[in-house]
Parts: sequence; C-alpha cells; structure tokens
Amino acid sequence: MLNVRQIQILMLLWNGDYTGTELAEKVNSSRRTIIRDINEISQYLIERSIAQINSSSKYHMIIKDYRKFQSLVEQFENDDQEFLFKLLILKNKSIDNLMSETYLSKKEVANSVERLNNRYQGFIEITSKIGKGYQITFQKITEVDLLAYLIFNNPKLIQELPDLNMDSIDKLIEQDENLIPPEVNKYLIAKQIRAQFIALTICQVDDIGKFYAEKSNVTAKITFKNVTNVVHTVTSKYGLQLDETSLVTDITDHLCRNNLFPTFISTSLTKQINDIKMKNPFAFDLANDFRHVAEDNTNDIIINDEYIGLYVVRAMDIMAEDKNIKILMYTYQRSIANINENILLENLNNINLKSVYSKDEFEQLLQKNNYDISIMNGPSQDDAGNFDMSVNGIINQQHIAYLKRITSNYYIHRNLGNIFTPNNFLNISNGSVDYLDNLKIGLATFKDRDLLSDELIHTLVTREEAGNQLVIDGLIAIPHAVDNIKFSNIFAIKLDNPVILNNSPIDLILSVVINDREEESRQIFSYLYKIFHNISKDKIMNINGYEDLFKILNTVPE
Repeated sequence: MLNVRQIQILMLLWNGDYTGTELAEKVNSSRRTIIRDINEISQYLIERSIAQINSSSKYHMIIKDYRKFQSLVEQFENDDQEFLFKLLILKNKSIDNLMSETYLSKKEVANSVERLNNRYQGFIEITSKIGKGYQITFQKITEVDLLAYLIFNNPKLIQELPDLNMDSIDKLIEQDENLIPPEVNKYLIAKQIRAQFIALTICQVDDIGKFYAEKSNVTAKITFKNVTNVVHTVTSKYGLQLDETSLVTDITDHLCRNNLFPTFISTSLTKQINDIKMKNPFAFDLANDFRHVAEDNTNDIIINDEYIGLYVVRAMDIMAEDKNIKILMYTYQRSIANINENILLENLNNINLKSVYSKDEFEQLLQKNNYDISIMNGPSQDDAGNFDMSVNGIINQQHIAYLKRITSNYYIHRNLGNIFTPNNFLNISNGSVDYLDNLKIGLATFKDRDLLSDELIHTLVTREEAGNQLVIDGLIAIPHAVDNIKFSNIFAIKLDNPVILNNSPIDLILSVVINDREEESRQIFSYLYKIFHNISKDKIMNINGYEDLFKILNTVPE
C-alpha cells in the first residue's frame, strides 16, 4: 500500500506535471526520496492496470482505467476522513497517541495534518503545541458541523465509538422534532439530520434548539433579494450572458443547504473542477467576486466560490442557443449532479440537458417529453435496464464517447486566422522576471499597434493583479477579458527569459479577449487547454515567431 507521502505525490500528478525538484518541495522531501517514491507508485499502479507515470522533463501520469483510479482516490479520501474523525474525537491529541491510534509514523501524521489544513483551509486550522498535542481551531463552521459531514459521508466512522447508543439518538430525533425548523426539513434529507444529531451527541451538546436556532438565524440572511443584489453587483462588469433568474435561484438554494449542513468538495472531484475552471475562467472569476461582495455584506455566511462557479457555468449554458439532443438525467446527489452536468455540457455540443432528483418526476417527464437519452446517475441496481446509460459517480471519457461527443473546435480552427493574426504576436527580450511588468510592456505594444484599448488593458491587468490568474500546466499564462468584438482575439507574448507567476516559470503569455455573446467564443479556453496540455516545455521555448505558434494553434485538438 502507498504511504501518506506517496499518496500526496500521486494526487499532485493527477492535477498536473512536475519535476522531481518541484515534487520534493511540495512534499517536503529529498530528490532521491522522490525518485524512489515515483518508482514504487508507478509499480503499484501498473500492477493493478490503473495508470503509469512517464518521465521526460517532468513526471506525467497517464490514467488507463479511470474507474479504478477514482476508487483509489476515494479510498485515500476515506483514510483522510478517518484520520480527521479520530483527531476530533480523541481527548488525548498528542502525537504519540495519534501514532498509536492511526498506525502512522510521526512524519506521516505531520503530512496528514498538512494535507487536512490545505483541504479545509478557511474552515479549520490544526496546530501543534509542545506538551498539549494537536489543537483544532474552527472558522465559520463548528465541530458539530465537521463531525456531521464526516459521518454523513462515511457512516462506518461511528464504529469507532462502540458506546454510542444509536437507538437513543433515533428516539431523541423523534422527541425533538419540534426543535427542527421548517427550513431544515426543506433543504436537508433525513440522513443529514441524523448525522447532525449523532454529532451533537458526540460533542455533548444539550441545547439542540439553540443549535438549530443559530442555523436559522444565518439562513434568514440568505434571501432571493439579497442574492439578486449581489449577483447584479458582480455581473455588471463581466458582460456575460446569463440566465439570471436560474442563477439566483440555484445560488440561494445552495447557500441555504450549505449553511444548514456545510459540505466540502470531494478530493475525487477537484480534477474535474479544475478542468471546468480552465475552460470557463470568467465563471469562476465572477464566483470569486460574488464571495467577496457577499462576505462584505454578511461575514458569517459560508460561501465556497467553486460551488458558485459551477452554478455560473450552468447559467451561462442555459442562455446558449437552442440545442437539439435532449438528455434527461436522474440523480440522487445534487453535488455530483452539478459536476456531471458541467462535464456533459463541456464535452457535448447540441444538447439540451435536464436533471431531476425524483424517480416519479423522471418517469413523468419521459412520458410527456421526447428525450433522446436517459441517464441514471447513482447506484442503479434493479433500475439499470430502464436507462440508456447508468453512471455511479463521475462521468468519464468512456461515457462521453458513448454519448457521441461533439466539440466546437472546428469553429475556432476555421477562424484562427482572424483570432490570431501576425500583428497579435510579440517577442520580448526581457531582463526582468516580474510577470506583471512584462505583461504591461506587451499589452502597451499591442495598444501602439491599435489592437487594444486602455480600458481593455486596464481590465486584463487588474484581473491579474487581483489574483484571478489562469495558467496551463505551470507554463502558459492566460490573462482574459470580455469585449464586444466580432472574433475572439489571442495576443501572444513570447518571452526570451521565463517570468515567475505563482512560483512557476512562465515562457508564454496568451492574452485572450472574447465576445461572450457568441457561445462558441467561450470554447477558446477549452481549445487552448487541449492544445497545450500535453506539449513539452521545450516546444514552447523553441517558438521563434508567429508561424511557429500559429502552427501549434492550428493543430486540431483530440
């Protein structure tokens, strides 16, 4: 079995390519240890026909069996959740006791704590004090919230507490039913409420009414009107075409659910979300702005801007032109449904996708409407034969192939000569390694060529200064903005010497300006990602002029 450090390396390689030195810095280890770890990880994956790790200038992982890999990632997350659960329930949180309870070495315990701090950043902070062991500080959520989330995700965790009387907890739920506000029953399912009562019992909280009253006070601030005001504030500067009513409804419902029962995006979904973010950067820029504005208005509301970003992407797709392949998806878990909706909409053109969460509603819609494809998203069991496709978890590339994936790459490929002209290329013999300085120099040159306005330059630079940065594989920066133009534009700045952005050496800056009123225009981010994701650093460094870069961009992505 892989150790904690090797799991951390595997998760890093899942999300990107790294050199041995970069991995050593990420996991606080030596280069020699990384080489040994990579060999052991690769052997582990190959023996199980899951994946393989190739090495050239960087380590690159190729997944062969996505379902097996997903199961492996889920097991790693379960191990992390079990560690966190033990850390929460143990009265003696000393390093020696944790090592004894988890069978981990001292360094593995420290690595697990570091990973959990990153995973739940902004919500908990685990610190170590000499003589006191580990301590957990909570922000915006409570110990009850975190325990309830862990128990709901993995009910087997309560086996760690043999003295817990589940019959008495079930009776308590019946007795205290009048203490549960109506909005809790509206937004939460019975299993979530039960997990909360178990957590309340573990934490020895006597005043259950007070717990739910505090929840109600927070959700009372989350109104359709308040969310509408924040959405108006942040969307006005983007010019995105959105179904605003749908967006406000989705965000309001999500915030109510997530503040009544805080949840966190699963580790197994981070890669899919990163891919969606790469292809829809404006949606997540807007989501980040939404969180800042909403927190300025009400700072005790829990807001995860990645969830909000998924809803923005969904609202953008609703406004897209009519599509003709009708897909009906029945799902039992909303969070996974949102991920799968975005995966389908990113990979399939000409579709009209609807998700439902009730079997009765699903059957009624199938009878009333002529849907081309029906999908079961969840454990299918006896229902498998009633659907065209059954997916237990996240949709993968095999499913996409089955659904006859259609891309809009041809639009960009056909118009590339208008999108990227010879005047849109610039080579800078830079001495400075400052990213923003070189970006400003390049954009000013494009302004002198009458290609960019002061307003667009200001938008591009301001967004980069605010940290809304898009980077492909740690090599190519993609500043981006919206304007009312006929075709999207790519403005390329090739640097003689790499500049530093987020500790990564950037050799190429591609500033992208799109017209969001044209749906296909947004696909340029997906196009660039597919083009550059597997290109070597050497090929990027060897770009000597417009023709070299145009040839790369003119490649039809797979």
